[in-house]
Amino acid sequence: MKNKRILYGLLSSLILLAVMFYIFLPPLNPTSLGFWIYLWIGCIPLMIACLAGAGVNKVKVGSVTKTDKIVLGIFSGSIAVVIVIMLASSSIFHAQEYGNRIDLVEAPFEDIPEVDFTKTAIIDRDSTLVLGDRTLGQLPELISQFDVSEIYSQISYQDTIVRVTPLDYNGMIKYFTNRSEGIPAYIIVNATNGQSDLVKLEDLGLQGIRYTENAMFFEDRDRRMRFAYPTEIFYETNFEIDEEGVPYWITSTVKYKGINQKPTITGVIAMNAIDGSMTKYEVGEIPEWIDRVYASDLVIEQVNQAGAYVHGFWNSIFGQRDVFQTTEGYNYIVLNDDIWLYTGITSANADESNIGFVLINQRTQEAKKIMSPGAEEFSAMSSAQGKVQHLGYTSTFPLLINVSGRPTYLVSLKDNAGLVKMYAMIDCADYQRVVTVNQEQGLEALKREYQATMNIVDTDDLKKELITISELSVVNMDGYTYYFIKDEDGDIYRANITVSQTILPFMKVDEQYQVVTRPQDDILEIIEIEQAE
Repeated sequence: MKNKRILYGLLSSLILLAVMFYIFLPPLNPTSLGFWIYLWIGCIPLMIACLAGAGVNKVKVGSVTKTDKIVLGIFSGSIAVVIVIMLASSSIFHAQEYGNRIDLVEAPFEDIPEVDFTKTAIIDRDSTLVLGDRTLGQLPELISQFDVSEIYSQISYQDTIVRVTPLDYNGMIKYFTNRSEGIPAYIIVNATNGQSDLVKLEDLGLQGIRYTENAMFFEDRDRRMRFAYPTEIFYETNFEIDEEGVPYWITSTVKYKGINQKPTITGVIAMNAIDGSMTKYEVGEIPEWIDRVYASDLVIEQVNQAGAYVHGFWNSIFGQRDVFQTTEGYNYIVLNDDIWLYTGITSANADESNIGFVLINQRTQEAKKIMSPGAEEFSAMSSAQGKVQHLGYTSTFPLLINVSGRPTYLVSLKDNAGLVKMYAMIDCADYQRVVTVNQEQGLEALKREYQATMNIVDTDDLKKELITISELSVVNMDGYTYYFIKDEDGDIYRANITVSQTILPFMKVDEQYQVVTRPQDDILEIIEIEQAE
């Protein structure tokens, strides 16, 4: 009777484990805490069977058999062992190893190339969601059957930067009615100009997407990967397309130190979303078209540990000497056709200024630390919003860009509907220096306005000439005084009061001046002026 009780408990546990594996897809890897939780829950029927004998026979619990005691001992002992291993492999005892998870190489700001607006992701994720929904809404035959997934992975694609996401089934019934054809399209949103396109796979000569996160049975994306790689520990899955537009699911794999400590990327699994074929790439072998290997939260964790454990674990808590940490937000920039995560770093006190920035390549984990003190990102956002407070616009999280060698924040200013209405540049060193333009004027106009305000000179556009004033007027704009001049040839010039406070206020019609100018929209911006002899 006792042996049958144990046998029934064991069979029940095996059935429960099989059902749980099919539903929850835990890795069969003892270094994962998820594996042990899966095992402990699955063994509950066996534990109940071991404890049930005493109650059935109406004898004391102490009368459980030796087999019962062994099983219960193994169960409770495994919990204790896991806790000990997790503690022993934690950063308390291995602070230096945790602090060296990422190699932060100090680099000059000049390593960030001059801003190229064709590769600058000014459209943020929230705006992308709106644009993607509008694109699908233009095709009623699809909107009744499919939803737009909110994945929107940011990738480098055909020499620009885009966000890409698949369509997904609109419920279980729509899955069964459409699964034979698959999902017919995905959406690309150009992150530099907001152009949104629905790409039909049949136009690329491809069949529909069959493997997705909301498909069922063995067409479920994660289930197909788990059954193919039962021992791999999956970290993050992104949707990407190769240079020919073929859709893939890219899943990063990790290994742990001890149990569930210090995750380290080991490679990726690339699954063709159409036919489900998979290829596993180890780190160092990953194709260049794959952009998202190192997850954002993982590299942020690595940078924070590098900053926290610079002088050991206890210093990170008490003395905090030389300790730094990342700011709360982050964004992405493109360098050499790779996606780099950008975030500021600040002191342990998390004040309103940055001590520098970090850039991490999400394909290779190459990391740069740029020590360039400046305003913390949220302070810059508040400053940009304050510039247009009468309009009630909200700022996106800043992008770090290089404008003529000067660290600069670039943001979009959006209305209540989430539409971009203006652009702004904020000087990193002095976040109160803000320049804005309307969205219709474009980013190049913003750059020129910013250069003029900051007295940044691009020598290629400079022209030195002698002018004679025929008309003169003074205008106040955005808190600055500007002098507008028309010369005898009808050309129009503009000069900010900061160019010369000793000459500009005293200019007169018919006087001659030697000026240095550069083109600014349809006028000439004066950056130097002196009275002609």
